Amino acid sequence: MRSALIWLHKYTGLILGLLLSITGISGSLVVFDRELDEWLTPETVNFEPGQPPAPFNIAVESAKQALDTESEPTRLMTGRHSGAPHIIRFPTPEGAPGPVEVSINPATGDALAVRNWGEYPVTWFYRLHLSFLGGESGEILVGVMGFCMLFFCLSGLVIWWPRLGRNGNRDWWRAFTVNRHVGIFRLNFDLHKTVGIYFLPVFIMLAVTGIEIVWHDPFRHALAYVLPVQEEPSPVSTPDGGHSISMDEAAASARAVYPASKITRLYVPANDIAPWRVTFVHPDDWWSEYSGTMIYLDQYSGDVLDIWDSRQVPLGNKVLEWFFPLHNGDALSLIGRIVVFIAGLLPSLLFGTGVYMWWKKRRRKP
Repeated sequence: MRSALIWLHKYTGLILGLLLSITGISGSLVVFDRELDEWLTPETVNFEPGQPPAPFNIAVESAKQALDTESEPTRLMTGRHSGAPHIIRFPTPEGAPGPVEVSINPATGDALAVRNWGEYPVTWFYRLHLSFLGGESGEILVGVMGFCMLFFCLSGLVIWWPRLGRNGNRDWWRAFTVNRHVGIFRLNFDLHKTVGIYFLPVFIMLAVTGIEIVWHDPFRHALAYVLPVQEEPSPVSTPDGGHSISMDEAAASARAVYPASKITRLYVPANDIAPWRVTFVHPDDWWSEYSGTMIYLDQYSGDVLDIWDSRQVPLGNKVLEWFFPLHNGDALSLIGRIVVFIAGLLPSLLFGTGVYMWWKKRRRKP
């Protein structure tokens, strides 16, 4: 069995290693997506933070003027801190890879930049990571890569496991260390096995969470067989002949529920009966950017229709809430993001060392 696993591990890696490397490197780049975007596009952070910030309504009007449109936005994403821009999204133009985004100075409400999601560098990396730029078919391939990653983890563990020596003991020291003094081949071999074993838990976590992100609904249904899972609410607004409340009014109604928490997103009602949806991150949350809490507001009266608080949902839903922030490292703050960033770069190292060992062994054959 070990020989068969070695053969499958080797040739599956040679065939799919490049795709896993692309997935890993692009994933590392989007771990620090906003920081990278602000570095690449400094005009989006070229402002002095102000207190208090400008009303959301002014930001929306500035975004509409920048686009020269009367269309309503679909959402507003608040800056992660006072020196970061708000981002307002508008519907996806025909033929475009994603929605139009307007970066907003939160202090004044002025528009800073207009861009299409999926076309500027950081979002292009997102598309590469999520689908290899291949749409729905690409997403399925990424999910398959998650299963392949799991196979590499489990087969690699079996291959790595030290065998009994002549003295009846296993050489654990050799299994966990890199010998740099016995040639390039041995160095590549030791790097391959030690990097793989030290990051094995992280690789498994990234593989499982990646599979869940691609196939969320089947994963949710499967989890419901072993843990209680509650359906998220889907309330509707009651038309009263009046106008929808403004974004600032929706924000004020939502803040009244969680005055100590930070609004992260406001979703504009998509039709006459859709509610305002406002997401929050709480001071006691493990993550800083992911939002597990959503308040649903009647779009006409501003009344609270329902609340989804990830701290008070069944265990199955709590498990599901952790998948995305674990995958991008946000669940463990800066340390988690750094670990995931490093782990994303390592498949390319494993692929490179694996190709080198395969190539050297082929050259030795007569």
